Amino acid sequence: MGVTFKQAAWALMFVAMYIAVLAGGVLAVGLSGLVDFTPESVIFLLLCGATAAAMLALYIHLIRRNGLVLGRLGFRRFRPRMLHLLWQIPSAIIISACLQGLFLAALTYLGIDSTSAGSSNDTLAKIADLPAPFVVLGFLIVAVLTPLWEEVLFRGAFLSGLSQRCSPFVAVVLSAALFAACHLLPLTFAYLFALGIALALVRRFHENLWAPVLLHAANNALVVLLVLAAS
Repeated sequence: MGVTFKQAAWALMFVAMYIAVLAGGVLAVGLSGLVDFTPESVIFLLLCGATAAAMLALYIHLIRRNGLVLGRLGFRRFRPRMLHLLWQIPSAIIISACLQGLFLAALTYLGIDSTSAGSSNDTLAKIADLPAPFVVLGFLIVAVLTPLWEEVLFRGAFLSGLSQRCSPFVAVVLSAALFAACHLLPLTFAYLFALGIALALVRRFHENLWAPVLLHAANNALVVLLVLAAS
C-alpha cells in the first residue's frame, strides 16, 4: 500500500509551514538591517533555504513519521522500459510549451495582460549576476533537488493517496492541478498543469518514481539554461 491522502496532506502542510518560517526569518533579518541583502542574495538564500526546509519537512513529517521506505514512495530499479523517457521527456516539454502558448494567446485575445508571465524567469535571471559557484549551486538546486522533493510530495504521496480514493483519471488530473496551484504562478498555470499531467502519466506508465523525477529535472534544467542564456 502506498502513501495515503491524509499523510500527503499533512506533509504538504508542514512543507508550506517550514518554507513560510524560513521566508519570514529571512525577511526579518533583512528588515532589521543586520545583514545588507542584495536582491540577488535574497533570491539565492530563499532558493537554498526553501529547498532545505521542504526536504527536511518531508523527511520528518512524511518519511520518518510514517516509517516509509523508498520502495513505498515509488522508487524502483531502472528497467529497459525507462528508455521510453527518451521520447516521453521531449514530447511532454513541447506539448506543455504549446499549451502554455495557446493559454497566453487566449488571455491576450480576452484583453488580459499576460506580459508578466515571465516574472518567475526574471527571478531566476537574477541568479546569473552572482559569482559562478553560486550560479552552479543554484542550477543544481533547481534542476536536481527541487524535482526530487516535489516528485516525492506530488507523485510519490499525493498521486498515490488520490489513487486510493478516486479513479486513475481523476487522480492524475487532481494531482496535476494541485502541483500547478502550489507554484503560485497563475500565468504559467497551463504549462505547469500540462507538465503535472505528464509527470503523473509517466509515473503510472513506468511504475517508478524515478521517471517523473527525470522528466521534472530535464524540464527545470532546460528552463534555467534558457534563462541564463538569455540574461
